[in-house]
Amino acid sequence: MKRRVVEMSAKNRKEVLKLIVNPKKIEFTDPQNNQQVQLLDVGTVNLLGEKGVISITLSSFFPSQKSPIYKRLGGKKTPKECKRLVKKWKDNKTIVRLIISDLDINLAMSIDEFSYSQNEGDYDIYYSIKLTEYKKLNVSSVKSSKSKKGSISKRPSSRSSKGNNKIYTVKRGDTLWAIAVKYYKKGSQYKKIYNANKKVIEATAKKHKRKSSQSGHWIYSGTKLVIP
Repeated sequence: MKRRVVEMSAKNRKEVLKLIVNPKKIEFTDPQNNQQVQLLDVGTVNLLGEKGVISITLSSFFPSQKSPIYKRLGGKKTPKECKRLVKKWKDNKTIVRLIISDLDINLAMSIDEFSYSQNEGDYDIYYSIKLTEYKKLNVSSVKSSKSKKGSISKRPSSRSSKGNNKIYTVKRGDTLWAIAVKYYKKGSQYKKIYNANKKVIEATAKKHKRKSSQSGHWIYSGTKLVIP
């Protein structure tokens, strides 16, 4: 009967831990990132998501050098050395390679939990290790544009996506004339702003029960105007 091999390694196998006593049971969690959504007319709908990351829990013990199992199975590390190595991997956030020969498991994994215990008068160390599949996050880098002589590049002005026009939010006491002076240095250019926002200005004036003849001159705080 072919014996199962369970092995963890790190740093391209510079550090290897082969489990002498295999876990009697290996627990796998293979989630799917589905999401349930409540819709008024339909009820609960299950939206199918992408595959999640696999979690594996290993539970067994590291036999002491005095144990006949240790000698028979060719142990090379003491229980304390095994414990220190797993704890070091966990504390240093080391990505380990888990191989389970007969289950076709060969995954890069992180150690999420490591619990262990030792009975009085017993040199064996009992443990439970929870590992989660590790996937690299591939994020494309953004190149920053450098201005000449190492100066800080100017921040982009706040413009709308339509025609690169600026957006101005009216404040209390504003007039179209004053806004035209702010952007065009000439108050007489207020008609340009009015014509670009005629519908919004007239709708706001109507809401405030102003006459249409006055609507071109009455603007109200909170109104967003396009500055062409």
